Amino acid sequence: MTLSPADVALADEQDTERSRAAFPWWGWLLGVLLIFGASVLGVRLAPPGSQVAIWWPAAGLSVLLVLLVRGRRERAAALAAIFVATALANAAAGRPVLVSSAFGLANAVEALVVVAILLRVGGPGFRLRDLDSALRFAGAVLAGAVAIGVLAAAAVVVFEGGSFFTTAAFVAASHAAAVFMIAPFGLLPPRIPVRATVVEMVVQGVALAAVIVVVFHPAVGLPLAFLPYPVLSWAAFRFPIRVAVTETLLASMAMLALTIAGGGPFNHSTLDFTQRAALGETFLVTFAGFAIVLAAAQYELRATTRQLLATSRLLSGSLVEASVGLLIGERSRVGELRVIWRNPTAAALLPQGSGRRWEGELADAARSALTDGAAITVTCESGTLTVAANGIPDEPDRFAVQLVDVTDTLRMQAATLAAEAEQEAARTTRMDLERQREDFVATTSHELRTPITSIVGFCELLAESDALGDQEKAWVEVIDRNAVRLSSLVEDLLTLGAVARPVGALAEADVDAQIHDVVSASSVIAAKKRIDLSTQGHAGTARAEPADVGRILTNLVANAVKFTPDGGRVTVTSSAGEATITVVVADTGPGMSEEIRAHAFDRFYRAPGMQRDAVPGTGLGLAIVAELVERNGGSVRLDSPPIGGTRATIELPTSMPAARQASAT
Repeated sequence: MTLSPADVALADEQDTERSRAAFPWWGWLLGVLLIFGASVLGVRLAPPGSQVAIWWPAAGLSVLLVLLVRGRRERAAALAAIFVATALANAAAGRPVLVSSAFGLANAVEALVVVAILLRVGGPGFRLRDLDSALRFAGAVLAGAVAIGVLAAAAVVVFEGGSFFTTAAFVAASHAAAVFMIAPFGLLPPRIPVRATVVEMVVQGVALAAVIVVVFHPAVGLPLAFLPYPVLSWAAFRFPIRVAVTETLLASMAMLALTIAGGGPFNHSTLDFTQRAALGETFLVTFAGFAIVLAAAQYELRATTRQLLATSRLLSGSLVEASVGLLIGERSRVGELRVIWRNPTAAALLPQGSGRRWEGELADAARSALTDGAAITVTCESGTLTVAANGIPDEPDRFAVQLVDVTDTLRMQAATLAAEAEQEAARTTRMDLERQREDFVATTSHELRTPITSIVGFCELLAESDALGDQEKAWVEVIDRNAVRLSSLVEDLLTLGAVARPVGALAEADVDAQIHDVVSASSVIAAKKRIDLSTQGHAGTARAEPADVGRILTNLVANAVKFTPDGGRVTVTSSAGEATITVVVADTGPGMSEEIRAHAFDRFYRAPGMQRDAVPGTGLGLAIVAELVERNGGSVRLDSPPIGGTRATIELPTSMPAARQASAT
């Protein structure tokens, strides 16, 4: 009987289901109670006069419960429990029976949609183990959010006469945020060791808490919603996925609580409570989704790296030296050979039943090798052996023999060829991994840049509108300014995460043209501060990526202009040597101490004075410069002359060294 692929898949799924332990009764009880309590809490969080809650943690708990149970019957029972618990919670909070029942049904449908999509694409063993699974999880969460939004909005319109689109958007955002924050705990992959220490985790947690307090504290009114992202990226790239998911949940709850308390960048005086909560929920959806995608992608990288290391160790261990048989022989006066000592390997290679007297093909080969002084290869019942013999000094009748099984040597050669094939496969796998990382960077770039571009574009339209007053236009300017800062931060993070290219694959960059473009772009800002921004010298063409050179110069010149006081001077000097092109960006700013220069190229490092004076920045500019210069085969250094200021010197390889040009001509 032949099984179809569908039958095989169904059998595998059933075996997987049976191999797992049934969900305990206390787990059912705890899950239902948590969903009921979270639903009551969600109803209590509803603004006065609103039909829906600000946040609905029961959505995440509901999806988590359905993910934890096993088997179709148990999942159906979990969906029924979700319907009953959420409907009773709404009724207990004072909502009409029909509305409560409709909301309970909508919650069950949301959990069904999310879990059905995940099981459809990944089967019962679906886990957040790679970038593809994270993106599928995000798609399932958004599909469930759309379903709950449509159903809840329809219920509100039919039974309470509310707004369909406003309700649908509000409900979808609050539910998606909850599912992103809670449901991943039911999809955690197996543990993989990481290099991060507990101390580093504590430091990162304290840093994230401090950033959240600064951004969302009621006493802070600055629009700094982008600041938690780089700190959260630290956890996603360095820590176990369990730590990253837990930290995302705690950070999201803290930011939501501070937003409800009246703090954070979403509490504008022109927005009512519901609008502020909706903005906060939308922010939490992107925040939690960003963390899940990064953590899953990093888990995939760790798993692939461990697999490659394990394969490498296996290959190294399989390449062992062939065993050599050693024996000591003795010649009698009549020319007979006797074996007076042999090791176990030699005993195994000698013919069966051979005693102290040695005869046969191997004995004849030993005589010839001893006479000729060259090794002889013979084929016998033990296999193909190479026999080498030499006399023992001061013992004219005794000699030593080495027996090498050529069969083992051939096996070793075959193993070597197999190892080379495996190493080639490993190299191919690494190349595929690098391609996947490049695809991830490109996908993330598109997904992050598109909404930021939309924000900037609509800000420009709003700024040109006559319908806005001066105060509203000021708000639009704040949004536009921070959108541009967020765009720059995204570009910085993508640059740091990009895969380094080999130097031999670099293009040619006109350094003089790049300097001219950067100086021209920075001249407006320099003019506002009355800074003398000038260039000197001639550089020529470097063997580097033009985009990388432009970004290096942009960061260095922007830093020099930013830290130079009004009326100062910034000079960009370039020169071409035999093998390198040198560009020096010098300013008349406050300079850097030796301690600051030692950490200037560290990621996210900012000088204490910059933090104290609230100078804007993320601490990634010089880190990006170092990354780009290194991957283009160059070098960068900082120094502060005694007269003051800072000098940043970069060196890049020339397109064609002078010596090669002379030989070519």
